[in-house]
Amino acid sequence: MSRLLNPFSRPGRWYRGVWHCHTTESDGARSGDDVVAWYAQRGYDFLSITDHNRVTAPPKSAATGKLVLVPGVEVDAGRTGVGTAYHILGIGLREMIDVPRDTAARYAMPAQSVVDRLRAAGAVVFVAHPYWTGIVADDLVPLRDIAGIEVYNANVDEDIRKGYSSVHWDDCLARRRPLLGAANDDAHWKFADHGKGWTMLRAEALTPAAVTEGLAAGSFYASTGVVLEDVTLDGGTAAVRIAPPGATEVRFVCDTRWGGRVQGDGAPLREASFALRGREQYLRIEVVAPDGGMAWTNPLFVER
Repeated sequence: MSRLLNPFSRPGRWYRGVWHCHTTESDGARSGDDVVAWYAQRGYDFLSITDHNRVTAPPKSAATGKLVLVPGVEVDAGRTGVGTAYHILGIGLREMIDVPRDTAARYAMPAQSVVDRLRAAGAVVFVAHPYWTGIVADDLVPLRDIAGIEVYNANVDEDIRKGYSSVHWDDCLARRRPLLGAANDDAHWKFADHGKGWTMLRAEALTPAAVTEGLAAGSFYASTGVVLEDVTLDGGTAAVRIAPPGATEVRFVCDTRWGGRVQGDGAPLREASFALRGREQYLRIEVVAPDGGMAWTNPLFVER
């Protein structure tokens, strides 16, 4: 068993953030000032503006409060197996990479080339909204040096209900590709696509470097409202503890037909556990709240 990092066992504290959203500098409907102010006023701890194919300078006039801004970009480039472009997020990059402004030229670039350039610029790399983009496991598994994918994207969920990409995630994990799963707003501000998906990051400090390092290491869980109090993998038993109001269901998700499901039997669940059978090739946990909100842990292990 190859255990992955469990953020609940790390020192530090939890920080809430979004690292996929847009402004009027690309295809968003709100200015950078407005975007930063919206998240700052609601108590978010960190934010990355990821306008398309450009790094948007941090607003100077917005009241950021304690909100930490992390440089970011979304590059749409390359071609998937069905002919669509990859949407590739680079978070924490030192400077914008060189990509063609011409759409056709950018789509002719190999996706791996974009990943390599982002990594060379110091960024951690995730692939955005696979379901919406038409990406499948055969597009994701060959990519080197990506940290993970968005398992939830609020914008495309609100738009055409293709916001959940857990099947894409499981397809990669079943192929022994230990990708991380993130949740983001991807807010474009044209309908109610903001304040609905975020990352809970465990870190000892709140700086752009700490956010980037934490995302790369998997020191986080993804959420649309559920708060997790603890997650453990002790011997052959995985357990989760959920903050009030608890959950209606906890899913221990493994490869193929393995895994388990615990339901509340009429009362909200505050904790649940699962005993491994010894055949599982990976394990991650999904929690569903009474109001439909969810949380996703990263894999606790992936057999190599």
